Amino acid sequence: MPKQPNANSRKLLYAKFNDLYIQTRSKYLVQFPDRYVTVNKKHGGRAVALNDSMLVTHLDGKLTYGIFNGGYFNKFITFDVDFNDAGNARWAALKLIDVLVREFRINHQDIHVSLSGSKGYHIDLFFDKPVPVREIRAFFEQVIATVGALPDGQIEFRPSWTQGVKLPLGIHQRTGNRCWFVDNETLAPIKSFGYLLDVQPMDASIITDADFGLTEEQASEFEAIATETNIMANVVDQSAALQKARRILEAGRLTESNTRHSVTFALACFYNSQGFEQVDAVEAIMDILTATPREYFSADSKPEYWLKEAERLVAYAYEKDIKLGNADKPVRIYKSEILAVLSCGAFKRKQMLYSMLVTSKRYGSTFYLTTTTAMKMIGTTSRDTVQKAIKDLVKDGFVEYRRKGEIDKAQSRETGQVRCKPNKYRLLLPEISEGEPYVEVSNEQSVVDVALMLCDAKEIRRYVKRREYDSKWRDKGAV
Repeated sequence: MPKQPNANSRKLLYAKFNDLYIQTRSKYLVQFPDRYVTVNKKHGGRAVALNDSMLVTHLDGKLTYGIFNGGYFNKFITFDVDFNDAGNARWAALKLIDVLVREFRINHQDIHVSLSGSKGYHIDLFFDKPVPVREIRAFFEQVIATVGALPDGQIEFRPSWTQGVKLPLGIHQRTGNRCWFVDNETLAPIKSFGYLLDVQPMDASIITDADFGLTEEQASEFEAIATETNIMANVVDQSAALQKARRILEAGRLTESNTRHSVTFALACFYNSQGFEQVDAVEAIMDILTATPREYFSADSKPEYWLKEAERLVAYAYEKDIKLGNADKPVRIYKSEILAVLSCGAFKRKQMLYSMLVTSKRYGSTFYLTTTTAMKMIGTTSRDTVQKAIKDLVKDGFVEYRRKGEIDKAQSRETGQVRCKPNKYRLLLPEISEGEPYVEVSNEQSVVDVALMLCDAKEIRRYVKRREYDSKWRDKGAV
């Protein structure tokens, strides 16, 4: 059995634990043989903050401690490989490591694996600066989607504000096993406390393009304020990924080399948020990939593999209902806008223009809309109805095409068929006046609901024919 570290080594280990793992001291886990206990100093009582004396107890194996993140930022991510069967756990851990190296370009030396103490593994990546939880979760989802189906177990995200993770090198209090680090190629235990001293954080930009401009001290200060106010305000808003998806859709192809996998997953989530059918999402992704010059891919990357991966990642995004962007974000509708909607013609055209108005507010003044999505928006199964409604709105000056019927030469050449880029639109509605009335609306409100919030019956009847008024409006409360 390896010797316990001496006094000097202990001090270095405590410093390393603090540097790599510990972000909040007010909330932590304590493992007992029969249960875990969560200690939260902010809840009062006699609880004390997590400190180096507890790390002494942890390394001695008398008690085992675990940590949470601060709520908004993580200094590291743990992939918690949790399986009932040790063989399956080993297989899953090795597959995950292979995916991190091959698909996500993580250096082997930056992947740190430890025994969970039972039948699983903890696979850690440490970052050189704090990264928002939303960014790390997005990365986690991409990785798990790439790993694929797992028999008899799961890989979970750790740590979060509600789910902690045990610190390594302690004793699992139920099994009595020491949670050693292991070789990340063979998973053989490295029975040395000194392993941790050689761990160095990796460049955070490898998993996120965003530059958050926060030092670790600033992030910790932010965490302290946030956890004292409302930790549930940490709503996932993958705005950086949304902006990347927009740039790619605008270009109609990949804009950076060796980004096929991350782009495929981001677009799968985006198309899910836009209401695409899975088959349409796969087709749209393949349109972008086949339009991309081949030098943007690795030499052995083939379209057949792109299609297989697109189908798998789209299926995962839809099964987990992962969405990207502002699909459920409330938007502000002004009275002049709803009056323009009311004045545009038949009810299906009103529905169409209102749907395009909401879309423009969520995804930008210039946006694209597929026929399939538009059909869902206005509750029709007829493609002709949608196409005619849009054509009439353009003809009457409510909407303009920003791109229509543009042939994608690269994609057409690649597929051997004439292919066009998706149509893009922009609304031509009146400018908003200062002080103009408005309402905040969600996906639950229809054009009728919103009009009734902003207009009286007399105003509505000015734009609505009697038959439409009687069938669509009167029962909603317009009199």
